Amino acid sequence: KVDPIFHLEVYDKDVLSRDDLLGWTEMDLTRLPAPTKTAKECTLEVYEDETKHPRMSLFDKKKIHGFWPVFDDTLGTKELTGKVEMELEILTEEEAAERPAGKAREEPNSNPVLAEPNRPETSFNWFTNPLKVFRIMVWRRYKWQILIGLILILLVIFAALLFYSAPGAINDAIWN
Repeated sequence: KVDPIFHLEVYDKDVLSRDDLLGWTEMDLTRLPAPTKTAKECTLEVYEDETKHPRMSLFDKKKIHGFWPVFDDTLGTKELTGKVEMELEILTEEEAAERPAGKAREEPNSNPVLAEPNRPETSFNWFTNPLKVFRIMVWRRYKWQILIGLILILLVIFAALLFYSAPGAINDAIWN
């Protein structure tokens, strides 16, 4: 008999370089640490203190929702590197056939429903969209200064062209 171990790895998503491992965790589904209700309560103590965070079996509970910490231990000690909110549910084959689930947010998106993430507008990769960075970081704050500056530059260019070409135009009008 093999213990049901759930191994979770969390990576960032880089466009220009390899994705980096942010953290990982491994949980025995028969002795799963109780999740925390909020991200603030979620610490590495979840794995270490069994009195505060009792163990439970996913096979008995069937469905668990909450926050679990992910960590990095490449330097020899566990370091908290993130927190994952997830819902774990175990189904029989018949239940899985009755309630199909799509991959990620693909259809059928109903078991469970995965809503679009609520990310701030500045949460993007600025290498891939520099105009969006300009719009969010510069345009919103300095819109009127930029517009007034552009109008002044255009007026200076117009005046310079006027003064440059006016003597020739006046001379042509007098002699022709």
